[in-house]
Amino acid sequence: MRWWGLGGLGAKLVGAFIGVALSAEAVFAAVTLLTERSDVASVQRAETTTAVVSALTNAYTAKGSWRGADLKAALALVNASGAGVALGSPAGKALWDAGASSLFRDGNAVLVDRKVTSGGRPVATLRLAFPRGSLDPAARHLRSTLASALLLSAALASAGALAVAVIAARAIVRPVRRLSEAARALGSGTNGVRVGATSGRGELAELGQAFDHMAASLERHERLRQVMVADIAHELRTPVAILQAETESLVDGVREATPESLASLHEEAVRLARMVQDLQTLASADAAGLLLERSWVDLSLVAAEAATSLEARFVERHVHLVQDLSRAVVWGDPNRLRQVVTNLLENAGKFTPRGGAARLAVSAGEHYVQLEVADTGPGIAAEERERVFERFFRGSAGRTAGGTGIGLAVVKQIVEAHGGQVRATSAPNGGALFLVRLPLEPPVEGKELVWPS
Repeated sequence: MRWWGLGGLGAKLVGAFIGVALSAEAVFAAVTLLTERSDVASVQRAETTTAVVSALTNAYTAKGSWRGADLKAALALVNASGAGVALGSPAGKALWDAGASSLFRDGNAVLVDRKVTSGGRPVATLRLAFPRGSLDPAARHLRSTLASALLLSAALASAGALAVAVIAARAIVRPVRRLSEAARALGSGTNGVRVGATSGRGELAELGQAFDHMAASLERHERLRQVMVADIAHELRTPVAILQAETESLVDGVREATPESLASLHEEAVRLARMVQDLQTLASADAAGLLLERSWVDLSLVAAEAATSLEARFVERHVHLVQDLSRAVVWGDPNRLRQVVTNLLENAGKFTPRGGAARLAVSAGEHYVQLEVADTGPGIAAEERERVFERFFRGSAGRTAGGTGIGLAVVKQIVEAHGGQVRATSAPNGGALFLVRLPLEPPVEGKELVWPS
């Protein structure tokens, strides 16, 4: 239901406000009327009783006895109140009964007993029987006036509640509607959609901020995806072009199939396979986690094998690779861990200038083993260190060195799958330093490993 442009939620809020106001007014009216009725009736009975006692005292004093006493004034007061009266002597003899017998037998009657005295001595016992709920005309007029005032206050309270409810509902519905419209726009593929700042604080403002943060994150990932697709296409273009040109020349007989030409083709094929493997690793991590084939493995041996496989590349770039490897046995997947070392070494070799040096170290601590890969390249800007492990992210140095930004993301996925951590910092010589820490023991289910700083 849409009402005054508030929509279903707004209408429900307005109804709730008015319902609360009317309920509170109804309770107040009921309590007020019941209390007023009880208080007025009690006061009326007390006043009537006092007046009847005074009239009877005057009548007795005028005659000196009840014989021939004028009881008309007392009777008029009793009749006006609708009560019944019975008058008895101090000895218990009935002196006067004016319609009291039936009321005395009525369980709903209110009985009031008083002593009638003259000259300081009791001369009679008075009993009045007041029907419950009986009010004189003045009291009934008071009740009618009070009821009218309560009805008017209920109407005013409803009007006030309506005004407040409309204002409050609009204040609540407006950001919710903006959020719905932004969500629909974002779902249709519109980028740059934001809810923006909402007035006030609280859950709605936090919800809007969370939506904007999510939209910004989605937009950033979409831009990264587009850049990644372009980068992968660019990276694939070179080896594919080389493979195509070389194979065509071999097919046409322009070149002979020498060991050197075949080695070049093999190197390009390996490069393509590595890129496909990295993409597959990321896809596997996103889908259902990495499948690790764990065993007890010496990380120093894994690192040495990875360094040996890349030795030719370091020699070609005139980069000296220093190795400081100590025995460090961990519970892990040797193939995945070799992929970690290989990616970090390739990264170091790519950024280290010709004639520079890279360092590969493995050591064992009290609760963890540590892998270090350092280079003498330009290093990583402080504001980029937290993002270098994001997939498809390439820092300022990475844009000139090439690459797709996949390798370090794969490193992070594999290390965390082993229950470890990886971070990037600055090497003592100003280059980049990557630290990988893996737990010595197999991770315990539900127990988080606290790493020393």
